[in-house]
Amino acid sequence: MLKKIITNIGRKKKSEKDNIGYTFSIFMGRPFKWLMIIIITFMVILPYYWLFTSSVKYEQDCLATPPVIVPNKITLNNYRYIFEEREVMTGIINSFTVASMTTIICIIFGSLAAYSLAKGQIGKKLRNIFAFWFLIQKMYPAISIAIPIYIVMRKLALIDTKLSLIIMNISFNLPFVIWLMMGFFEDIPKGLEDSGKIDGANMWQRFYYLILPLTKPGIVASAILTFVAAWNEFLFAIILSIRRAKTLPVMIAGFITDRSLEWGPMSAMGITIIVPVVIIVWILQKDFVKGLTMGAVKE
Repeated sequence: MLKKIITNIGRKKKSEKDNIGYTFSIFMGRPFKWLMIIIITFMVILPYYWLFTSSVKYEQDCLATPPVIVPNKITLNNYRYIFEEREVMTGIINSFTVASMTTIICIIFGSLAAYSLAKGQIGKKLRNIFAFWFLIQKMYPAISIAIPIYIVMRKLALIDTKLSLIIMNISFNLPFVIWLMMGFFEDIPKGLEDSGKIDGANMWQRFYYLILPLTKPGIVASAILTFVAAWNEFLFAIILSIRRAKTLPVMIAGFITDRSLEWGPMSAMGITIIVPVVIIVWILQKDFVKGLTMGAVKE
């Protein structure tokens, strides 16, 4: 009798748990999932929508209270203004030059350094120390070395040159590329290189023909992250550039004056900064996503 009572109590508790689990799954299931997707999508798209609409609004609509969500009239005067009077093409050329050169140099030397550390004849403990050191280089605040960097660049007569910006971007992004690429190279099976050695391939041939094709998604991910970081870099760009080497982030800051904020031109400049990066990521999105998830699942 006692055993039967205990069994019934156990079944009742199990039934209650099943009901609770069913209710919870309904709440946290498909409807809740789609609700969260809609909310997050709205939160992501809203700033870009507001930026774009502000770039095609008239000035009175930008300053209107309450805010004009959907403008009745649109204008391209803000874009015309930044391209004709603010020399935005110079900023685009400077930003693209600095970002592309930084990316190319970081990927070339970062891949070689990461490969030598990941597959070289060094111990695992020393390899981890190197990886930790490279990661620290990305962590410390850049403003802490702003004054020494300015003094050094002035002594070298590199103020207001693209070379100074390329050097600074490389110094901050190269350690990150090395740290990131080390993880990709460590995932390459050792047997693959051994088979290359058996076939008579030297280190350069193994690296170029065997390793690089397998780590292409990682290289693409590292390149995009480096390009975006250099494209958006503001601190050293505003410190080391005066007129000739101004990049787009520095130019957009010029719309903030002591008299007012030029909301329309500033929004148009923001769209101009975003579009090239969006195009590049969209073209390389397959390899980029694969590179970010590469090595996340271990067998």
